[in-house]
Amino acid sequence: MIISELITEIISEVGGDTADTDLAAKMLIFVKGALRRAQLFCRHRLLADTSYATLSSGSNYITTPTGFIRETGEKSIYYIDSGARKYIEKLTSGQFGLQVNTSSSGKPAYYHIIENVIEFDKNADADLVIYVEHFQELDNITAASTFFGSSDITEVVKDGAKYTYYSDYVEDDAKADKKLMLFKAGLDELESKFMMSEQGGHIGD
Repeated sequence: MIISELITEIISEVGGDTADTDLAAKMLIFVKGALRRAQLFCRHRLLADTSYATLSSGSNYITTPTGFIRETGEKSIYYIDSGARKYIEKLTSGQFGLQVNTSSSGKPAYYHIIENVIEFDKNADADLVIYVEHFQELDNITAASTFFGSSDITEVVKDGAKYTYYSDYVEDDAKADKKLMLFKAGLDELESKFMMSEQGGHIGD
């Protein structure tokens, strides 16, 4: 499915004219807004990407990937050694300050992010490819873009777009409130699924 097909579905479901290009353009904005909110309030693998960069020999930092928002979880930055992933542990600023030692070299064990820099605890002793699993900005989506979501996230995004449509475009507060409630419930469910996939089992209180 491409974004324009998703927009056509939304327009049909709200009773609009699918040939109305002005409404379609507004719906694209509403869809992008729903995706941005989804990234703020829940985590889902379909909103994520994996980027990589080379940590040069003698250096202890790389810049964050283009469009980087945040890591997907506790185990998000790693390198490959003999075919296996070696995860690098994230530390707080205070913890990292106690571990960093750029007079030593080797494979990184810890990292810390400040602004657009991923800093490691030691200099690399050889060029090393670092992989970063992260949530990605979605500002470059167009009507022709392929929508990456499964059916569950598709419906959540549609609810978020309809919320904005009813609240800001047609100013129907009752319908807006209903869609906002569905949108929030959908985001909570996506977050729950993400946590279960990361931690396994059931999420306790």
